[in-house]
Amino acid sequence: MELKQLLYFKTVADCGNMSAAAEKLNISQPALSTAVKKLEEELKTRLFDREKSKISVNDAGRLALTYAEAILGKSEEMRKTFHTYIRQDRLLVLAFSDPGPMRLSVPLFQKAHPQTDVSAELLADENNLENLLLEHKYDAIISIRRPEHPEIITLPFAREELLLSVPASHPWAKRKSVCLEREQGEQMAVYCGEGAYIRQLEPFLKRTAQRHLLKIYDDYFVFRQLLEQKDMLTLTTRLVSQYRHDGDGRVIIPLEDKGIAALYLLSFAQSGKRLLSPWLEWAKDTPALRAADDSTEKQI
Repeated sequence: MELKQLLYFKTVADCGNMSAAAEKLNISQPALSTAVKKLEEELKTRLFDREKSKISVNDAGRLALTYAEAILGKSEEMRKTFHTYIRQDRLLVLAFSDPGPMRLSVPLFQKAHPQTDVSAELLADENNLENLLLEHKYDAIISIRRPEHPEIITLPFAREELLLSVPASHPWAKRKSVCLEREQGEQMAVYCGEGAYIRQLEPFLKRTAQRHLLKIYDDYFVFRQLLEQKDMLTLTTRLVSQYRHDGDGRVIIPLEDKGIAALYLLSFAQSGKRLLSPWLEWAKDTPALRAADDSTEKQI
């Protein structure tokens, strides 16, 4: 008895039609019929009641189907377990909802753990986090949204917030913080790429554009040229400011405005915790990430 036979048998039972099952399995109908017949011979019983164009499992078939589903499920579980096991700690496959935490954390981790390779990519959206983790598409996902599933572990990863970058000669440079909603008429620029955090900032940026001359750029190279204008006010973030240099003689100022903070969460399937242990230990002890506390969550 082979796993392939059990898969063919289950597919026929699910489809209720030999030709439909053959099309789904991408094999010929005679090959499928032979495999099912061979399984019946091994079990020494018929598994289907056959009519003209319809085939349905009989009592023996229903009993066999429970075993087939259990065996196929265990084989898939074994495959995923050993796929993780043989990798050991040599490769981590991560996904991020935003470029900021990815561009900061991955190089820092690689420097601290050169023996571990990291594959990192950006997610187009955060709607399918649960399936991506449970199907082991990624070892972990760093996102703003918390996945809802009992088999997924979620931990605080990093705090993000919008910051203001001003020339040292600007009057605001001496302030401890600024509330843009209480000011008006300043010229400033911000680069808005992709990601969940930028989408969260949209209401704030719209309000700011009503009070200030705010230019929003989606071309980073054009935005970089603006940074050479030393009198230009720019918006950055706590994480981005740690790897993007906006020029000398500038002061980074916290903002008091609402809706500008976010908490990045690290989520992973329980079965993958062993593989993630180097990343988890590193993240816990890395000040650059500074996982958020309760006071940060209240700002979001």
